[in-house]
Amino acid sequence: MSDTIYADHAATTPLEPEAWEAMCYWLTKDFSNPAALYRSGIAAHQAVERARQSVAECLRCSASQIFFTSGGSESNTWAILSGASRAGIGSREVVTTPIEHHSVGRACASLKKSGIAVYTLPVSEEGKIDLPALLRALERQPRLVTIQYANNEVGTIQDIPTISTLCQKKGVLLHVDAVQAVGHIPVALDGIDFLSASAHKFGGPKGIGFLYARNPALLKPLIFGGEQQSGLRPGTEPVAQIVGLACALKLACKQMEQHAAFKRMLAEEFCQTLRQSWTEVYFNSTKAGLPGLVSVGLPGYEGQNLTYRLDVAGVCVSPGAACDNTRSRNASHVLLALGGTAARNALCTLRFSFGRANQPGDGTQAAQRLVKILQSMPKRSL
Repeated sequence: MSDTIYADHAATTPLEPEAWEAMCYWLTKDFSNPAALYRSGIAAHQAVERARQSVAECLRCSASQIFFTSGGSESNTWAILSGASRAGIGSREVVTTPIEHHSVGRACASLKKSGIAVYTLPVSEEGKIDLPALLRALERQPRLVTIQYANNEVGTIQDIPTISTLCQKKGVLLHVDAVQAVGHIPVALDGIDFLSASAHKFGGPKGIGFLYARNPALLKPLIFGGEQQSGLRPGTEPVAQIVGLACALKLACKQMEQHAAFKRMLAEEFCQTLRQSWTEVYFNSTKAGLPGLVSVGLPGYEGQNLTYRLDVAGVCVSPGAACDNTRSRNASHVLLALGGTAARNALCTLRFSFGRANQPGDGTQAAQRLVKILQSMPKRSL
């Protein structure tokens, strides 16, 4: 049990010590530009390429299909704009869902300005997409389908193997935002054309991610510059961050099963303790979702207010996605899209996400601290 309980791993994870050690050399000893032609520059370039090969081995793909980016938002935007730019192929339409990360939703919204329609698939109260609706959308031959592997707020895992098979049969490109999935659950690339990931979600440094592209020829540069990364993603490569990403991903994949079991145990003890001590509670997440992620609704108690009070009590949580955590009082677009109880109480929700920074007993203690706060607060109509 910890004095301070970090239960916001879905927002970001602690940097793995091994990743930090791997990064230090390239931050302090060899700081050369990997495009330089002298020996230290060549060594830096080789470090980048070894990291690319390591990532490819973790994903079981070719190193030439991995492109390093600044993170998940850039990777998502790059894939969506590239996939939607295929002129003359299929209808002028992109298919997505209402529960995607903002980087996906806003990239799709930007396409409307260029005359590309965006069709939003309905989802169930658990966040699963409507497969018959997807089949109907695929009949129109859209340019691209973009769907999360796992949701960042409620942890729902989509049936990506089935979705990818359906898209393949119709010859439709599929982009998968796997930022919350990579390093946490097994991810198969079969039938996926683009896949996004971000290092800080699996124990790597912030500010670095990657995009997998089954066919790199489909990528259209977002920025222009030199010939780095085949000229498709130019700019001086941040060697230390790239090395840290590769090290963290290798560790995460190696320890995935063990870590998943630990996170599920913490989530289960949290849920059991909360249910036993507080009757008016509901859960947006399910046991079949992301390991360690619990989205809990507490009618009459504002999630943002509870977040501040839990912080004082030594528990770090979030009322929703980190990118939504502003001082404004806005309901989560994910919870609103789920409908039912989740939508009615969207302002009364907290997200607990357990991980490597936790110790046994943290789930129980986090629930107990939450209940103590609830007992001290008056219930309000929200």
